[in-house]
Amino acid sequence: MKTLLLHSFSLVVSLSLLGACAPKPEDRIFPAGKTSFGPRLSDTDLFQKGLKTHGQEVKNLNWQTQVSTADFFQSAEHLVHLGQTTENEALKNKGLQWIERFYEAEGSSSFVELSQSPFANLAAAQTQTEVKKTLEEINLEIARSQKIIKEQFERIGAQFPWPAKTENLPKLLAFARSFTDRVQNTLPEMGLESVIEEGITEELKAETDPLFVEFENLIHKMQRAVTLSQNLTIIEAVIAKFQITLDPELNRSLAQGKLIASGLDNMHDAQGGLTVIVDIWRILTPEEKATYIKDGNEELYDFLSRQNNDELECLRTSGCGGGIFDGIAKKLFVLPKIKKYGLEKLQAEMNEKTRGYVISVIETFGTNFIKELPKLFIEKINLGLQEKGKEVLSVRNNYPNYLKRLLMAWSKKVLPSMNGKIRGFEVNQVSVKISSQGFTLEPQGNFKVLKATTVGSSLVANSLLMENANEKNPESLQGALTQVNKLVSIGGYRDGANYLIPALLTPVKKGKRNLDIMDLALMQSSYAIPDEVPLKDAFHGDGKASVTRNFSASSFANQLYGISRMMRLTADWKHTKFDKILGNIQAQDITQDIESDALHRPLFPKDMLFALNLGEAAVLLQNITKEDTPVFLVTLENKIMGADKFTTSDETAVMAAIQDILDTGKGNVVKSRDVAHLILAIAEFLEATEGVENTRSEILLEVDKRGLRPLDILLEGREDLKLLTLGLANFLTNKFTSSTGLIQEKYDIEKQSILNPGLNLEDQAYAVRALLKAWKLTNLEVYLWAAQDIYYSLNKNSFNKDEFFYRNSDGSNLEFPQKLHIIRALTDLRPHLDAKSQQQSDKILKPWLEALGKLK
Repeated sequence: MKTLLLHSFSLVVSLSLLGACAPKPEDRIFPAGKTSFGPRLSDTDLFQKGLKTHGQEVKNLNWQTQVSTADFFQSAEHLVHLGQTTENEALKNKGLQWIERFYEAEGSSSFVELSQSPFANLAAAQTQTEVKKTLEEINLEIARSQKIIKEQFERIGAQFPWPAKTENLPKLLAFARSFTDRVQNTLPEMGLESVIEEGITEELKAETDPLFVEFENLIHKMQRAVTLSQNLTIIEAVIAKFQITLDPELNRSLAQGKLIASGLDNMHDAQGGLTVIVDIWRILTPEEKATYIKDGNEELYDFLSRQNNDELECLRTSGCGGGIFDGIAKKLFVLPKIKKYGLEKLQAEMNEKTRGYVISVIETFGTNFIKELPKLFIEKINLGLQEKGKEVLSVRNNYPNYLKRLLMAWSKKVLPSMNGKIRGFEVNQVSVKISSQGFTLEPQGNFKVLKATTVGSSLVANSLLMENANEKNPESLQGALTQVNKLVSIGGYRDGANYLIPALLTPVKKGKRNLDIMDLALMQSSYAIPDEVPLKDAFHGDGKASVTRNFSASSFANQLYGISRMMRLTADWKHTKFDKILGNIQAQDITQDIESDALHRPLFPKDMLFALNLGEAAVLLQNITKEDTPVFLVTLENKIMGADKFTTSDETAVMAAIQDILDTGKGNVVKSRDVAHLILAIAEFLEATEGVENTRSEILLEVDKRGLRPLDILLEGREDLKLLTLGLANFLTNKFTSSTGLIQEKYDIEKQSILNPGLNLEDQAYAVRALLKAWKLTNLEVYLWAAQDIYYSLNKNSFNKDEFFYRNSDGSNLEFPQKLHIIRALTDLRPHLDAKSQQQSDKILKPWLEALGKLK
């Protein structure tokens, strides 16, 4: 994402857009004592005019209608803001609960696996080159390590003091442990990569520690065993547990041992004893026969030596008489002697002898086996490294799917109740029924079409949830992941095949190149989210569906406001809830396959996401100076020209406004609320980027060939935006203000006059809020006075004593959202009124604020 260039962050909302716009604060001089400055109007004392105090009783508010999702979220935002402004925690929480209830409603938003989300695709594409290079380096290191391990282990083996003669089992175990310790102690000196060294150390420990413990137990068990069968059972259990593969010779010996053990266990008479003796005789080598039989009983040794295989078989078989001489010997010589010797004694001695024989065989085998440990260690480690190499190669060849599998497993772990899914965009309409008695909300429609106003308002709503979230709540994580994916889908991205996935920010003019946010400096066209976007899935537009290129001024301001609102959280120089919800998640958290220092970095890098967030706001703001600009300027001579022409004109601009960009061309009507909304959006952008000079984003700090940083351009652009705000506020106060001091609804650009004079009271709320922002940004009190004039005019011309609130000019009562918006605007204005007007405002607003508090 480092190539996310903001170099053309020409918030050159002209290099001097509106440079001659109404005088800057420092240029204005107010001659003392000659002119009185302040509001044109004065407040009306409503109580002196007969306003009765009974109107201050708590009001009954209710909201029952089908409304746009954008309007619902905006109303929730108003409640949160009112709660914060009036220090009413319950009211703030009510607004947040409304947003939560929206998402709790079935069908309110689409869902998608995190592993199939835009972020997953972007992450795979942005990291695959680095990852593949790293994996290639790992494979080379594996090959180098194999060579080192072979050489070093063979050297250690050659220098190790192996036993010179057959040793007992405890000593052999001590030799094995000593060699293993020497290997592990020498590993740090071999010059292996730390990851491989740690892996081998851990693997050796994991493999040998339990093995040594098991063999120690084996020794103790064998020492306690009395019979041959008990010993063989112990040995078989160890072979099965550790999946030891025996060579044919040992397998045959084990089978023979089991045959003898069975005979010993079932020795009930002299014939049984003879059977065991013959079986032992047949498996012994000539040397072993001399050692174990002749030394103990030479007569038996001579007798058995004279027998061939058939005769031996007859001797061991009950009922077989054999030849005349051997048959007589068997009956008169061998069997009586066995009886006389005693079966139990013979059984015990034979068990002891065979046990000793088995242990001696094991000791001989063990003495030879441990000398092979260097070779076995090399083979085992090489096998493990080869398998790891195959895994690395598999990941390298199919990295995007590998990353998605990791994200799927991780998301299901951290979002168990959602089965690893996150929300997509929301429905555009909801039916609400809200009162002091209850709250019901039903989403309406489907997800085939997304409205631009839904995008901006949902970014604001979820930003509010994030800012006030319990970071340990899975729903908070889900919401944050959804926000990140919305940002990615708005700006678009390139997938693993370097294919450009179209952004929701669409070329304003048909046929123009799609936005490539990663190469922003080369983007010459204007881009914005159309009023309606056909959707292919939860986050992506349907590129095959036709798009009507309508870009209304209201949706433009809404987008800028929502994207800017999210920057309060992504601002990398501030500690925000982003850090608590997403900032602590490391890339290492999603995989246990590989442990590496390189993975101990954020999975959701805040500085990168801030750059993306900022880049999308920059795309919208750059539109202002491009051919398809929605902004026009008004000169001192009252001429109108596009903002893109200003830098090549000698005219002096004093006002600015925003118009719709329609499929048929630029609109001819300016709405006062659109101008106000754009002021609010710009103010939100400026507030969100306050302190941006402290950013740690490498993208913003990178110096270009001209010696400039994107950050420097951004800082200049912030000042230009303040000038643009001044021009917009001038248009609002000069072109829309009626003789009564209230704001008119529409302005005809061609005729340069008010269109169908009429008043919409919610326009007054937008204007008051916008003018307060303009005043704070420019320090020009004329905008504060204009806001105060609107309030005074409302009291004089629109206040209804019976309703104890304001009414439309036609006498109709306001709908709930409009009433709520006016309450918010007047609450914001209240601190900037004189004491008497504040008291009157408090009396008016108090019952309505209490009514809001009683809503469910």
